[in-house]
Amino acid sequence: MEIQDLQNANHDHLSFQMIEIDHKPVYDFTSIHRHDYFEMILFENGGTGSQLIDFKKYPISEKSLYMVMPNQVHLMKRKRDENGIIIQFTREFLQTSLLPVQNDFMKMLRKNPSTQLNSENFDLLYNGFTQLKELYFSEGEYKMHQIRHLFAYVFFQILDILPQKAESSKHDALVDRFIDLAENNFKQMRLIADYAKMLNVSLSKLNGELKEKTGKTPLQIIHELLALEIKSLLLAEDLTHKEITYQLNFDSQSSYSRFVQKHLGCKPSDLKEQLLIIHP
Repeated sequence: MEIQDLQNANHDHLSFQMIEIDHKPVYDFTSIHRHDYFEMILFENGGTGSQLIDFKKYPISEKSLYMVMPNQVHLMKRKRDENGIIIQFTREFLQTSLLPVQNDFMKMLRKNPSTQLNSENFDLLYNGFTQLKELYFSEGEYKMHQIRHLFAYVFFQILDILPQKAESSKHDALVDRFIDLAENNFKQMRLIADYAKMLNVSLSKLNGELKEKTGKTPLQIIHELLALEIKSLLLAEDLTHKEITYQLNFDSQSSYSRFVQKHLGCKPSDLKEQLLIIHP
């Protein structure tokens, strides 16, 4: 399955969209998928449903907010009475609506895939989401300009509500810079010495800072990114192991197989079946 872009039922490409949670996308949303846009999902009612975000399951709760980032694996299994509103938007829309877009904003969203809201915060966000939806379906010469301004206001309300603040300090700057580099380069670059050179620090300092702040070595973080991407390519995009080996720049099929066995606990030939048992 290809990574989906933001479209409506007429297959028009969009940069922003407001929809009800029971909206039916133009792709197969009933199986694990990935899309290249953001989703902010606000549930009014919860129940026994769940959201799968990067292979981690979150229960759908009353008065809850969920963040799905571009390229994250996603699957929503909602029950009929679990309702609410979704904001969908592209990176380009975000960049043109917020001045400036800071990396800290992205970290805050990524670190909070699921947030339980109290009544006051839910009412605040529900009011903003509803106003955006009404404006989205209205007519007017300056409609998109109004949407961008109102979206920015709601976006900053969300950042203010999120419980795990991700503001960087000088003490954590190296960790943040490494993680940003790793997320953008792990498919091509595996040697931690190369990352240390790009960050202009010694290999020992990079290893020490990461271990102290995250409890993981830089190599462990690279391997976690690779393992997640393998699962995503296998399930969300239905690539073969040979295609994944090439796309993730493994030296050979055998080195890819060794990686899968060591970090995912099974042979490549058994991996998809095991993942489907866990995430049917």
